[in-house]
Amino acid sequence: MAESSPTLIIGVMAVQGAFLEHQVALKGAAEQISQRPKLVVREVRHAADITSDIQGLIIPGGESTTMSLFLRRNNMEKPLEEWIGQKNHVTWGTCAGMILLSKQLEHQKEGGQSSLGVTDTLVSRNYFGRQVDSFEADLAITNPELLNDPHQKKEYSRGVFIRAPAVLEVNDPSVEVLAAMRLSEKDAPVVVAFRQGNVLSTAFHPELTEDLRWHRYFLNMVLSCS
Repeated sequence: MAESSPTLIIGVMAVQGAFLEHQVALKGAAEQISQRPKLVVREVRHAADITSDIQGLIIPGGESTTMSLFLRRNNMEKPLEEWIGQKNHVTWGTCAGMILLSKQLEHQKEGGQSSLGVTDTLVSRNYFGRQVDSFEADLAITNPELLNDPHQKKEYSRGVFIRAPAVLEVNDPSVEVLAAMRLSEKDAPVVVAFRQGNVLSTAFHPELTEDLRWHRYFLNMVLSCS
């Protein structure tokens, strides 16, 4: 008898940003995974929505300060920290999500924006400039799983950067760099995607492109922890 497909329950924080686009991308990615998991997507807006049966959580882009204040005012910080701390839970932060997950923020003021303090990184908010400086760029992929994706033969992933952050420092050897870029030949490359344990962070917005490799990678992370 054939094994039944696994069920994956994925939460998407629906406070700001392209959370609907993430949901669409997740559904498309799930159909392309060999195990063909049964995908259940839940929108997370309140502390009560952060339940232990959710296996993966996406914190999308948006305005990181606004998102941080929202989490604090709605008593969501502690439940999120506890949920992320469980070894069988996988978290993905895109853009503002990367900022919220980092332990250190550049030029952080005392009493200013708080973070969930998860990844051992120093992140610069709005590293690439303001909204008017948003841009797209091809990112070289080095991770074998992302590079050898059977549904995406390109060695580059298209990155959409909107008031995007970047990683200035990696402070633990467990942080695996997945993609880096430089603004010019004179500039040193900066990290724009990494993984640390069960946490994935991208400075760009894969949900705004047709390249589903990042969502497949995330779902495979969840499957490996299930």
